[in-house]
Amino acid sequence: MEQSAILVTTEPIGKRDLRLTVEIPEERVQQEMRRVAREISLQVNIPGFRKGKAPYSVILQRYGEKRLREQVVEDLAQEFYRAALKQEEITPYGPADLEDVQLSPMRLTFTLPLPPVVRLGDYRSLRVEFPSVEVTEEEIRNVLEDIRQENAVSEPVEGRGAQAGDLLQIQVEGRTDGGELFLKDDDAEVILDPEDTYPAPGFYSALEGMTPGEERTFRLKMPNGQPSEEAEFRVRLQALYHRILPDLDDDLARTAGPYPNLEALKDDIRERLLLMKQKTALDEYATTVVRQLVEQSEVEYPSVLLEEQLQEMLKDLEERVREEQRMSLQDYLKVTGQTMESLYEQIHPIADYRVRRMLVLGEFALAEGLRVSDEEVDGRIQALSEGLGERADALRAQLEKPENREDLRARILYEKVMDRLLAIARGEAVPEPPTGGEDETS
Repeated sequence: MEQSAILVTTEPIGKRDLRLTVEIPEERVQQEMRRVAREISLQVNIPGFRKGKAPYSVILQRYGEKRLREQVVEDLAQEFYRAALKQEEITPYGPADLEDVQLSPMRLTFTLPLPPVVRLGDYRSLRVEFPSVEVTEEEIRNVLEDIRQENAVSEPVEGRGAQAGDLLQIQVEGRTDGGELFLKDDDAEVILDPEDTYPAPGFYSALEGMTPGEERTFRLKMPNGQPSEEAEFRVRLQALYHRILPDLDDDLARTAGPYPNLEALKDDIRERLLLMKQKTALDEYATTVVRQLVEQSEVEYPSVLLEEQLQEMLKDLEERVREEQRMSLQDYLKVTGQTMESLYEQIHPIADYRVRRMLVLGEFALAEGLRVSDEEVDGRIQALSEGLGERADALRAQLEKPENREDLRARILYEKVMDRLLAIARGEAVPEPPTGGEDETS
């Protein structure tokens, strides 16, 4: 129906939220109240009247004006909300909440999110020096020592107790202050390393001097008070072995892999360490570049985005605590001396950064004209399913589902965004942004 001008007032809340109040004309309210009354008379038995024949005054007296007006609110809220948006030329970012209702005169107050605003600034001038990486001789020696440890030969020990470097075969139980069993292994093989802090600092020092058949019980403070402030351990030494390390020579290299000599092994270690450090450096570089872009950008967003991110983080934490600590989030908070309020305060800045990061990278993609075509998605599906033999068709069918295609599209777009952003930060030549590209959304 054609909607005449209605009385609307707006009030900004925060950065990108809006309070919108709509007044429904009393004439329209009265019309709707009579319609509601007719519907009631058709649905219920009114003494002295046939269904549908009870007059308005009787329905009003029997059910009360408040009930009729409440039904009018339910029936007209969305109609007048949409009319107000159209009249005021407001584009909401998501669903509105009906915050308050005044029945007479009838005023409806909504709160709604507005689209985020992102200003990237002069992002093309962003420069971050890429770090250089190198592999030291000490790092190579550490890897070689690990290889020696892996290829050690174990011999039974006689005439002495356990000492650092020995291989111990033990039965172990760990119980909390409340007697709850949290660690049990009837056939564990461990290296006696006094510096090792698992399952608790001092655990391996407590095993020094033990002989096969001996049993010891001792208490230790637990890291971060988990699963209790202290724990009691009972350890029985079943067997004790002295570990003989091989010499660092060509024979060890040939044992470790297809290496003709020790120098070839060292070269391979150096190359693998370099690749690993380059990847780590690239990851850290990307994190730094993105953070600098976010920090130089002006971002305003509706509160619903922050709340969604907070809830997602809480859900992830709850699942992680359940899997790793075997307890509920509420119990975890009690054990760690936290409250839900303090947890919110702790994760709030992280959630805020994640929201701003998402919005900034999205605006960067728009500013640079980065898109992903259907053909690119098809190519990625083909690449992922190649070489899988009989499973290729099944995987391809799975990836072709609309939701999975969109996930792939988002992944490819993110890769494009990061490639372009890192190239800019390194000062490399990149294509000019599309003509008319804006660095603001609204």
